Amino acid sequence: MRLRIISAMFSSSSSQVLTSRVGSALNIKLNRPSQLNALNLPMIAELNQILDNSNSATCIILSGEGGKAFCAGGDIKTLYFAKTQPSEQNPPSALKQFFFDEYKLDYRLATLKPVLVALMDGIVMGGGVGMSIHAPVRIATEKSVFAMPEAKLGLFTDVGGGYFLSRLQHRLGYYLGLSGFRLKGADLVHAGLADFYVQSSELQNLISKIGTIQSQNLNDVQNIVKQFQPNQLPDFTIKQQLSNIEPGYSGETLEQIFNNLQNHQNQKFGQDNLKILKEQCPLSLRIIFEQIKRGQKLDLRENLKMDYRIVRRIMQGSDFFEGVKQVLVDKNHVPTWSFKDALSIPQSEVDKYFAILQNEEELDI
Repeated sequence: MRLRIISAMFSSSSSQVLTSRVGSALNIKLNRPSQLNALNLPMIAELNQILDNSNSATCIILSGEGGKAFCAGGDIKTLYFAKTQPSEQNPPSALKQFFFDEYKLDYRLATLKPVLVALMDGIVMGGGVGMSIHAPVRIATEKSVFAMPEAKLGLFTDVGGGYFLSRLQHRLGYYLGLSGFRLKGADLVHAGLADFYVQSSELQNLISKIGTIQSQNLNDVQNIVKQFQPNQLPDFTIKQQLSNIEPGYSGETLEQIFNNLQNHQNQKFGQDNLKILKEQCPLSLRIIFEQIKRGQKLDLRENLKMDYRIVRRIMQGSDFFEGVKQVLVDKNHVPTWSFKDALSIPQSEVDKYFAILQNEEELDI
């Protein structure tokens, strides 16, 4: 039976967020394809305005326009220029406001009453992970590319990274967070970062079918998505590496991980990963390790509050701006970090990033 799609555009093609009704579902598309749908403050404001009027929908389907990316992350170059070349349109206050609004949006999406379906089709990194990873229905495709590359930029695995990375099996969370390794396609399902795998060519049919659901019922949505899954998932491309990852990235301290890799039974794996870690921002490595370790004991809300404490301190430092300058602006890839060696950073220095914010500046979620 052919499904009837009711599609009424609520926003113009020039909007950074496009919306349409598909039967009973609300279809939301991030619309900055030339910027790989990078998240910025105007986009966050548009999304919140749309969500304010979304309660009548049975489902909200979130995706990215352009075919290349769901969302490649936050628009951190804009944040860099808010610090280095501030303007009336891009003031220094954006360094605080962006992350405040972003984490609140992430929590809102995670706790929506309509069932949130995240189509992780294309690049899903950083801020894009925050909008999709906490959804009750996460769908990967053959185009999916997942990564948390923040350590290379002097940032950290925010957007609730301590929550979802700490809960992955085989120490994959530490591996992905510290090394920035990319997972693709069905690997997201195997790793526990997505719930379903659907070919991208089937997504429009899937969206149409979801639009026939008449209640805000998670099981109904899941049962429909299952109909579009292949009988057998593609193989987990790093399955053979799990026996190297788990012993290499185990330990109660970052120093233990370095030692594990230095003395790894698979010498190539150990040395290759040591090289990667030594190319990352040293302070970022320490913060990410501590964040994932602490995050395992916290719920999503407390993880996002922890992230906000960390990011406020990072925005007061120099590493993030140095990382963005070298990797994304000048593209020289020779950053000068505030610390030369991750293992020589005192734990007391790391702990400062996790301290409660004073003067009622905590994230209110």
